[in-house]
Amino acid sequence: MSLHCYNKGCGKKFDLDQNENGSCKYHPGGPIFHDALKGWSCCKKRSTDFTEFLNIPGCTTGVHSNEKPPEPVQIKPEKNSSKEEVVVVKAPLDKDIKARHTVSESYADEPLKPLKRSVASSLKTALEKLSLNSDTKENTEDSENQEIKIGTSCKNNACNATYQDATSNHATCTSHPGQPVFHEGMKYWSCCQRKTSDFDNFLAQEGCNLTKHVWIKPRVEGEEVKTCRYDWHQTSSNVCISIFAKTAIPDKCTIDINKVTCKLHLVFDGGKSVFNKTFHLSDLIVPEKSEVKMLGTKVELNLKKNDCFSWPFLERSNQMEQTPTVRQLGND
Repeated sequence: MSLHCYNKGCGKKFDLDQNENGSCKYHPGGPIFHDALKGWSCCKKRSTDFTEFLNIPGCTTGVHSNEKPPEPVQIKPEKNSSKEEVVVVKAPLDKDIKARHTVSESYADEPLKPLKRSVASSLKTALEKLSLNSDTKENTEDSENQEIKIGTSCKNNACNATYQDATSNHATCTSHPGQPVFHEGMKYWSCCQRKTSDFDNFLAQEGCNLTKHVWIKPRVEGEEVKTCRYDWHQTSSNVCISIFAKTAIPDKCTIDINKVTCKLHLVFDGGKSVFNKTFHLSDLIVPEKSEVKMLGTKVELNLKKNDCFSWPFLERSNQMEQTPTVRQLGND
């Protein structure tokens, strides 16, 4: 009988009678997500692409295991714990939100001006390396993509199939067309949103879309429009938005703002990819005291609040839907 291996980084089907030592390559460590890089704690290889991260070959050999890993134990803090507690600030009343929303809307039509920017040395170094290596990569990619090697993993999200021979091209691929989402401890795919708190259960989720296998990612000429992951947090006086766009080209990027709007056009991946996004901010900022930092792995917007007020949401469209409780990260 064919069983599913739950070892991290494997996920293949195996026969219990043929489960010999060395038949499974897996990662004994746990997943690491830092800025835009993804990898495993047991080995050094990192990737910015989630599918490539899932396809990183295991660094340890052993036998397959069909036992699901136990759910992580959540330790509840003691009531009299001496650790610093998270300060919880309740959002304003619904009538106050509507009043501030009306004020914000009145500034929406103001002209946009370029946001003051700084370029970190990490980005300059990364762009220099890309420039030196671009000619070599272009010469080798065409020849490497001519032939599909046996054992090549399918590049579609959550598909564990590998290329064996020409018949593999006719097999159905079960994958996720969406993007992975990690939010407040929950993990799920944007296309089907089957949420789980356990990373192994997330990896084991069967795809929701039937399509053809993709053994080699098609080479894209010019700039490709992509969706970037972004996150935000706030202090009493600032809002920080991090857009995880690696190796952005400063001269080709535009970030324009007014008191309630932030419009981005980011050219990243060394010039191969484009991300466009307009943030309709939920409250007023001070453009003259705001700035953007362009780093090697992300673009970070530091927006100065007009008032020391805890924003319930980043954007106005979400602000009017509900009134949640907001976590305040700290004071300046």
